[in-house]
Amino acid sequence: MKIFYAIAKEGIEPHEFEIEFFGDKTEHKAVSAVNGYISINKIYKQATDADYDRRFCTAMYKIKPIFKVPFFLDYQLSRYEGNQSEFLAQIRYVILPRSKNGKLAHAEIIEKWLESKEEKPNIGTYSISTGDVNAPIQIQQNSNHSSQKQKISYSPSNIVDLFSILKNDIEKLDTSIRGDFEMEMNYAIKQLEKENNIEPQLLNIGSLISNIGLPIFTNLTSSGIFETVKPLLGL
Repeated sequence: MKIFYAIAKEGIEPHEFEIEFFGDKTEHKAVSAVNGYISINKIYKQATDADYDRRFCTAMYKIKPIFKVPFFLDYQLSRYEGNQSEFLAQIRYVILPRSKNGKLAHAEIIEKWLESKEEKPNIGTYSISTGDVNAPIQIQQNSNHSSQKQKISYSPSNIVDLFSILKNDIEKLDTSIRGDFEMEMNYAIKQLEKENNIEPQLLNIGSLISNIGLPIFTNLTSSGIFETVKPLLGL
């Protein structure tokens, strides 16, 4: 369905994770035979929901290398103006079944991505609360059950401060790597505005930092909030 997907505007070069513009009509070929002559004509039909779904899948399958598919899904989700749960349902019940029919690697990636976005029931929790950037981190443990899940709460102002510092550090990085950081941060800000959970994005940012090497991030490590935000980033 068109409303779920980020489609490039006509005449504008699409973003890496946008679907190429194709308008509201699809081209079909009509073959006719009259007096022994065969003619092939182009006809145009109104694009259907299935046409948009196919275009989404085609764009996703073109993403190379394949490990960037979650970034494609993140970008598409960030552009959707409705409720996050609606987009996730579209991916789970429309796109995932299509991918299971011949694109098993993509289907596996989609399933893992969905798991990272969908809320899990709490069975015992660790609660890490960060308020003022200079306040100590408070940890509360409920160990009534053997299965536990970490839940991290955060102040929006802390996140804004963190991203401002990170932007200074990533200026020295390669453009493509910098783009990965910016995509995660932009998506996290959009989710904060919607009061949605951004723990997956914070952990993704932490993974990017770990992969590159913490010593590169001199502004972050020397900042007053570093020790406070480390648990948020999984560092």
